[in-house]
Amino acid sequence: MSEKTREGVVVSIIIIGFAITLYLIYRIYSFGHLDIDNLSDEEIEAIKLSIRTSVIIGGFIIGFLMGAVVQRSKFCIAAACHSIVTTGDLTQTRAYAMALFVSILGTQILYKLGYVDIYHCIYISSPFTWLSYIVGGFIFGVGIVYAGGCASRILVRAGEGNLGGLVSVMAFIFSSGATLWGILAKVRVDYFNKLTIGFQNQYLPDILKGLPFWVILIVIEIALLIFMLRAPKDSDWWGWRWPLAGVAIGLTILFAWWINGIAYKTVQVVDQFSFSGPDDPTLLQFWRPKSLTFALADAQTFRYIILWTGESINFAIASVLGVVAGSLIASLITKTFTWVAPPLEQFKYNLWGGLLMGFGAVLALGCNIGQGLSGFSTLSLGSILTMTFILIGAVSGAKYLQWKMMRSL
Repeated sequence: MSEKTREGVVVSIIIIGFAITLYLIYRIYSFGHLDIDNLSDEEIEAIKLSIRTSVIIGGFIIGFLMGAVVQRSKFCIAAACHSIVTTGDLTQTRAYAMALFVSILGTQILYKLGYVDIYHCIYISSPFTWLSYIVGGFIFGVGIVYAGGCASRILVRAGEGNLGGLVSVMAFIFSSGATLWGILAKVRVDYFNKLTIGFQNQYLPDILKGLPFWVILIVIEIALLIFMLRAPKDSDWWGWRWPLAGVAIGLTILFAWWINGIAYKTVQVVDQFSFSGPDDPTLLQFWRPKSLTFALADAQTFRYIILWTGESINFAIASVLGVVAGSLIASLITKTFTWVAPPLEQFKYNLWGGLLMGFGAVLALGCNIGQGLSGFSTLSLGSILTMTFILIGAVSGAKYLQWKMMRSL
């Protein structure tokens, strides 16, 4: 089988994955149009279980798609920031802009059509903990440069056989778990989360009340489009690889919002007597609208693996497992899977990078995917602030490593 054929197989799998996810979304949506009054309690419970199963399967498939796309394209925010410092190449930055362009436009359309209630996602409804966003984003940004990959990339690297990536993943899980539930949680809650600004919510059009929603959306989308179109004529951006990678990654964010948003709305219709309303804590515990993120998800996945009998799988856990599986399958098909053990010095950076990433991501309420794409797509002010400082941290970290390298010569 030729290299081109192997690439074609991976592309075909990705297309099929998106098609299956669309079917799962339609399946969940159809449950909301049943005659609920004529269904028994047992039938309603069976439908809820079916919706839950569809969401989990969808999470695995969407994660799989993310893993396969990142593995084949080498998409990585850390690499993009490192290239800005070392070569001035903005190709991967433009791929991120394309992912943002697709995810913002798609998510806002889904919201306006009533398919996703973004007001009940954590990015909009959480208090505006400005110091957490700034410090957490900056620390996470430094961490991704040290680790040699962003939150999704280190999972992908582990899946394709890179032991340095595996070290970063395990350090990320350890640090994020300690910041969520362990010894660092008190620092996060008592010193960072208490510093808030009293916005009613974080939705940018609600904060900038003098500007119509459509003006804000158009300005952001045009800015992203101009940035992409200003690529030099000899840039790699003008091939098919990077624009399509950005589109595909943006679609994974969009489809994740879509399937969770539809499930959140449908389960209230199917089992309307079990919930007091969209703010019901029981409803939000599992069904809250969400998209891809790896800060909480990685820690939950590790806890699920080691405490399987006392835990239950959810969309986030399924998506993490899907990313690793997608990376592994894509690398096996294209014969790029290889066990790689970086030099000992690099292992040190992998370890410290993963630790910084885990603490920063939880503190900032998300990583470069969670806040940087999923949160940004909701037009959350906190997500925009976090991603700004992730980029500042990553560029600063890359400059420091470059200075350190030049000093050692």
